[in-house]
Amino acid sequence: MGEIPFKGFWSQLKDRKVIRVALLYIIVGWVVMQVGEVAFEGLGVPAWSLGLLIVLVLLGFPIALVLAWAYERTPEGIRRDRVNPSVLRSGTDDDRERAPSVAVLPFDDMSEKGDQAYFCEGIAEEILNALCKISNLRVASRVAAFQYGRKQADISEIGRKLRVKAVLKGSVRKSGDRLRITAQLVDTSDGYHMWSRQFDRQLKDIFEIQEEIANSIASVLSATIHRKPDHQQRRTDPKAYDFFLRGLSYFARHTTQDNVFARQMFSRAVEIEPEYGRAWAGLAYTYGFEYMYFNASNVNLIEAKRISARALELAPELAEAHVSAGIAHCMSQSYKDSEAEFEKAIELDPKNYEACYFFGRAKVHEGDMKRALKLFESAARVRPEDFQSVLLQAQLYTSLGNRDKALEVTRKGIERVRAILELNPDDNRALNMGAFALLRLGKKSEAKKWMLTSMNNAPMDSIIQYNAACFFSLAGDVERALDCLENCLIKVGNINREWLVHDSDMDNVRRHPRYAQIISSFPG
Repeated sequence: MGEIPFKGFWSQLKDRKVIRVALLYIIVGWVVMQVGEVAFEGLGVPAWSLGLLIVLVLLGFPIALVLAWAYERTPEGIRRDRVNPSVLRSGTDDDRERAPSVAVLPFDDMSEKGDQAYFCEGIAEEILNALCKISNLRVASRVAAFQYGRKQADISEIGRKLRVKAVLKGSVRKSGDRLRITAQLVDTSDGYHMWSRQFDRQLKDIFEIQEEIANSIASVLSATIHRKPDHQQRRTDPKAYDFFLRGLSYFARHTTQDNVFARQMFSRAVEIEPEYGRAWAGLAYTYGFEYMYFNASNVNLIEAKRISARALELAPELAEAHVSAGIAHCMSQSYKDSEAEFEKAIELDPKNYEACYFFGRAKVHEGDMKRALKLFESAARVRPEDFQSVLLQAQLYTSLGNRDKALEVTRKGIERVRAILELNPDDNRALNMGAFALLRLGKKSEAKKWMLTSMNNAPMDSIIQYNAACFFSLAGDVERALDCLENCLIKVGNINREWLVHDSDMDNVRRHPRYAQIISSFPG
């Protein structure tokens, strides 16, 4: 136990080039003293001068080490470096930080009209997904990396905050069927390029470009590739792929309206390319998400099952197809079928966050809290910046009567929430779920402010209203909790009844007469 902080400190010394400077200084100092001894004797310099030279060389040694620690050399010159104390403390992550690591930023849109942001983000996300399948390469999550990319943060800051050794950035100029893609892999320790390449190709070549970039990064970072080329992807119509990327861009925002837009884009993709398995999986996601988060209607359930079955038929090797089927089976309470699909998704892609996260949610629906905990823990490891999987653990530990553990994971969760809000203060999901963490930690005033802000930002979002009901239930405001719960039905539609039944956050309102009236309106 006692060696862990030292290992973290030793890693910092190497990263900041302190050890390199020390060795270089010793060599140069020794040479200077040897030259001084010979030169001083030939020039008739007093004997005490050699002693003074030795003293000066020795005094300069600690000064050189301090300067090496405090300043870094970058393409812009020498500048002061900022120490991240958490790196020195977090020795348990030392092995992870020694592994090759990279963050992929959204590519810059250099198109004439500046209307290709979705395409630029899509390309970056596709490369990120390819890199995630490399077993010994650690890749920062999309959420964190893209937030930094939008802020145009300094490369060394990104490296420290995301704990990655390299950053991939680039730009895209798209004009009709012509593409110019520039990509650079940058060392976060000194800002220098490790690899760069410009591609002048046609839109149909986009898949080859993405694969070449991923392979080059793996080679430069000495990571071993264990993935097979997706030949079906290469045969996809470029126009269908363009709509698919538009769908991904909308879907990543996870709002009611953006989910509708994403569905429209995925639908256009499958109209153009009827056998495009990934687009069918994306389309199934939109129905599964709407059922789970926004509107638990029979129409959404039927479509989620039908479309996910089509995705599985076309792309049985795709983890996302099995995740979409797992969600659909869970919503129809076919829990054994749901488990089989999620297990297959994890087998195909052990780093798939959605597989772990939604498998965990499925287990909550089923009432298997202990298995859900394990799955949320896995999701939190796969995506170290994610707060949702951590805060849901707190809720489950509370349900299981382990208050101490609930507080422990709550503290961890609120740290992740604050990190996300630092990047994007308008992240409504972070505000909404973070309010629960603050309430559990006794920070009631700040918690209420966060919750009300999220409610005002999304008055027509049923999951926000449902979370507000849970929040006010925990806070002891029963009437307001029931008002929010009722709003879930009046404003948007239905939320899922199984989740509500097993949700310990609602325990304070279950005996109220209004609660029985409200829950009787829910499906199932």
